[in-house]
Amino acid sequence: MFSNDQLQALIEGEILGNAYPYNTKNEQEIEAHIRRLFYRINRIPNVVCEAEWDHFGSGYASFVEFFCYRKEDMTIVEEKNGLREAKTNGFIIDISRLAPVAIMGEDERYKKTNMETDEVVGGAFGTLLDGPNRLLFDPKFQRFAEQLKLALNEFDYRLLESGELNQPLPFQTKIPTIYRNPNQYKLMDAIFYWED
Repeated sequence: MFSNDQLQALIEGEILGNAYPYNTKNEQEIEAHIRRLFYRINRIPNVVCEAEWDHFGSGYASFVEFFCYRKEDMTIVEEKNGLREAKTNGFIIDISRLAPVAIMGEDERYKKTNMETDEVVGGAFGTLLDGPNRLLFDPKFQRFAEQLKLALNEFDYRLLESGELNQPLPFQTKIPTIYRNPNQYKLMDAIFYWED
């Protein structure tokens, strides 16, 4: 997947890749490429894709996170006291800003909104970064997963698998991540990290 030197370069925020736009090392070009992928996914019939472009509001994320779901996979859990709680089953896709790779796994999200103003007042969601075991999904979502994989492939992103990412990091280093302690780093942590 990556050599130890390449993994260390990713940890230090270096951009790697031989194909456009990663070969330009230009952050704006890479961001534009990821945005084109985002728009491509949103053109899949009956699919909604939301993106976190702003590093989760603080710090630095080495990736852009998409949450993609089919409209039929959103259900209203409860409507009470002027609030509506909705549950959505979908996929998180983390697209690296530093190399042409991505990870994908299932997530279940909850959103609470004010029924009068439609303002979001609460919610809950997961992350793929708490462990490579999250990169699995229910076979009932197979067709949807294949549509997302096709879009990633069209934009030359390699989808990394949990088996390769679950390996311990083979060298000592410091990764700017809030998800794992230094003595527990996995290969995944060198590629996908968020420093708050």
